[in-house]
Amino acid sequence: MSDAGNVVANHRMVEVGAAVPGLAGCRVAADIFVPASGPREPVVFCCLPGGAMSRGYWDLRPTGDDTYSFALWMAGAGFPVICVDHLGTGGSVLPVGAQAPLLEQVVAANDAAFRTLLHELGGHDPLRQWRSVGVGHSMGAMMTVRQQAAYTTYDAVALLGFGLDGLPSALSPEVLAACADGIPDDEHLAELALGMFGAAYPGRSREPTAGATLHGGSSAAVKGALAAARTVLLGAGGLLSMLPGNVAVDAVRLRVPVLVMNGERDSLIDGRQTQARQYHHAPSFATHVLPDMGHNQNVAPTRHELWDELRRWAESAVAG
Repeated sequence: MSDAGNVVANHRMVEVGAAVPGLAGCRVAADIFVPASGPREPVVFCCLPGGAMSRGYWDLRPTGDDTYSFALWMAGAGFPVICVDHLGTGGSVLPVGAQAPLLEQVVAANDAAFRTLLHELGGHDPLRQWRSVGVGHSMGAMMTVRQQAAYTTYDAVALLGFGLDGLPSALSPEVLAACADGIPDDEHLAELALGMFGAAYPGRSREPTAGATLHGGSSAAVKGALAAARTVLLGAGGLLSMLPGNVAVDAVRLRVPVLVMNGERDSLIDGRQTQARQYHHAPSFATHVLPDMGHNQNVAPTRHELWDELRRWAESAVAG
C-alpha cells in the first residue's frame, strides 16, 4: 500500500564542478521525495531517466493523477527517491559557452550529485545505515551500469527497459562500420554522435526512436504528461545505448545485486535476451519480462506490479 499524500518533495541544484575535473560551474538538477512519517526501510532509490526524458519521467501526473508517479508511489510506500537530470538535459545546467562534456564526465557528475544528496539525506538520520539502489530506465539504465562500474555508487542496481544488444537497426552503416572493432572511446563517441544527430544535445525531433517508445494503450493525458517530461537528448548516451554490446564490459564488472525488468510489448528491447552471464560477477541476478507493458514502463497498466516487485526485490537485496 502506498500513501502518496504522505510525501515531502524538494528540489535541489547540485554543484558538481568541485568533484569532477572540467565541470566548473556545472549543476545537476534533482528532486528528492521523502516519506513525511519517516522511511519504512533504509533503502533509497536513485533514478536516472532515459534518452530525451527528464527526471520528470519518475514523477508523471497526467491531469493531476498521481498514480503514474513512481516517485510519489515509492516514497508513499516508505522509500526515499532521488531523481536527477543528466548534465545538459532537463534542469541541469552547463555554463554558457561551455563545451559539451564527454560521456564519462556526465557519468561522474551523476555520481557526484547522488553522493551529495545521499549524504544530505543521511544527515537527517545519522544512526540509520542507508542503502542505495541505482534505478535507470532505457539510456538511464545504461548510464547506471557505467556509473556503478566506475564508481561503485550503489548497493544494488535495477535496470528497466534495457538490454545489452542495443538497437543496431537504428544505426547507419557508417556508424556500424566505425564500431565494428569495438565500442569507441568517449571522444570518438562524441564525434560519431555529432555526425549522427547534428548536435551534442539534439532536440526531440532528432531522436530516432521517439515514435516507438509509447505504450499503445496510453491515453491522451498520459501521452501529454510524457511529452511534458521530454528534453533534449544526451547525444553520446543515446548513441552508445543503441550500439550492440553498449556497456557489456561494464556489466560484467558489477559486483552488487542486479535486477533487469522489461516489458513484453517493448518494441525496442527483447527482454528474453538478458542472461545472468552478462552480469557474471553480480552476487545475485534476477530478470523479469512483465505482461502488458511497453518501453515506457511508468505508464503501463501493470506499472504498480513492476514498482511493487522492485520494492520487494530491493528490500530483499540490500535491506536489513
